[in-house]
Amino acid sequence: MPVRAAMPVTVELRGAGDRQLREIVREGFPQLVRELARHGRALPRHVEREFKAYLGCGDAALGFAWLECGSCKHHRLVLFSCKTRGFCPSCGGRRMAEGAANLVDKVIPRVATRQWVLTVPWKRRWLLARRPDLADGVLRAALRAVERWYRGATGRPGGRCGSVTAIQRFGSAVNLNLHFHVVHIDGVFDRGADGALRFFRAAPTTEDIEGLVVEIALGCERWLARQGVAGDVEDAEPDDDAQGVLQLASLGGTVALGERAGRKVRRVVMLGGKEFALAPRCATFEGYNVHANVALPAHDRKGLERLCRYVLRPPLAVDRIERRPDGRARVGMKRVWSDGTGAIELSPLELAEKLAAIVPPPRANQVLYHGVLAGNAAWRKEVVPKAASSAEAAREARLSLRLVKKDGKRRAGGPAPGDGSICWAELLKRVFAVDGWACPSCGERMHLRAVVDGAGAPTRILTGLLRARGPPVAPPEGEGRAVYAGA
Repeated sequence: MPVRAAMPVTVELRGAGDRQLREIVREGFPQLVRELARHGRALPRHVEREFKAYLGCGDAALGFAWLECGSCKHHRLVLFSCKTRGFCPSCGGRRMAEGAANLVDKVIPRVATRQWVLTVPWKRRWLLARRPDLADGVLRAALRAVERWYRGATGRPGGRCGSVTAIQRFGSAVNLNLHFHVVHIDGVFDRGADGALRFFRAAPTTEDIEGLVVEIALGCERWLARQGVAGDVEDAEPDDDAQGVLQLASLGGTVALGERAGRKVRRVVMLGGKEFALAPRCATFEGYNVHANVALPAHDRKGLERLCRYVLRPPLAVDRIERRPDGRARVGMKRVWSDGTGAIELSPLELAEKLAAIVPPPRANQVLYHGVLAGNAAWRKEVVPKAASSAEAAREARLSLRLVKKDGKRRAGGPAPGDGSICWAELLKRVFAVDGWACPSCGERMHLRAVVDGAGAPTRILTGLLRARGPPVAPPEGEGRAVYAGA
């Protein structure tokens, strides 16, 4: 009697590159909850959900998309992600790539652009991190000053600017550090004598930035004073929930809980201190800092997409996290600080409290659109890029896989019209030059067999697929898949 050979199964693992981080969080999160309970405090529910969702990101028991090759009968399982906004490297990387592609293809016009980075004083960062409405108001005050400068520099008093702002809540030391990265069109749009909309460019100098930072600082402080906010961070009292306490400690670079409570975070110093000099087109005043030295020409769309990925990046780069033999996590800096600090070391508890501090508030947008790029702007349809359409693109849209969580259920299909999303297969091809529909065994195109969700169903199907097969072949270091071969 012939024995049917077992069919190979490929499981696309999510978060395969952050195993060390996941182990540290799995150890540190329960410690954080216990330490807070000892002090009579508890994390907000949205912060707890963030941790629990991250620890379950890519769990096959929670569901997956089931692809099958019609030629060699190879099965491929694409696991669901947690879709959180806080610190998950996998979901943050997906959101970064998808958001950058959407901005370049559908939002930012084909004109010169410039990155403006606005940093607020230390005494304001805790307040703006706790109050999204105040953060939005400070940003609007700063953008009004920038727009006034562009109108004056171009001589177009009726011109209009446009920008996309990513609110980053983290620093390189995994500390709370709320600041604004603005991708701004480097000029204004205005109508000419014939009624046609045209773009007029103006590039600021270092002297312009030095004047602007004073105007921005005074304008932001005036606006905050009108809102009744005039004290320093030391005058503010944390809310009842524990996140405020953790945020104050994170802001000051100290530890909030455990044996080292109140002490500075451990630093790894590799070089001696050196004098710090401001870069061109960078200025500071009363704790406000403006940096506007990164500019791109209109034709450099690939460079613009790289810039958008940078401003939308997640807070943690897993390749800079190392688990030490003593159990602590060493987090490397992107650049060595002026005092020689090149990395910090955190215990699992300390890392968990730093991650809890940077989780954004619920229902607070972290990407904001202003000027002609705002959703209800009168000139928006005239300035945003026109969507390219082709028969091949339409075919890919119909075939591509899209996993959406809606009303508690996940479904498969193409991107919803106008939602700015990019399907899974198209994103893989764009970012990694990988065809998400290609069979890992024979290279033929696979088809979607089912989207598996629901209590118990994913586990039963996965068990059935892997029955009578040998152990999984371990993926190469850094790769996110495991192949289960036939017995």
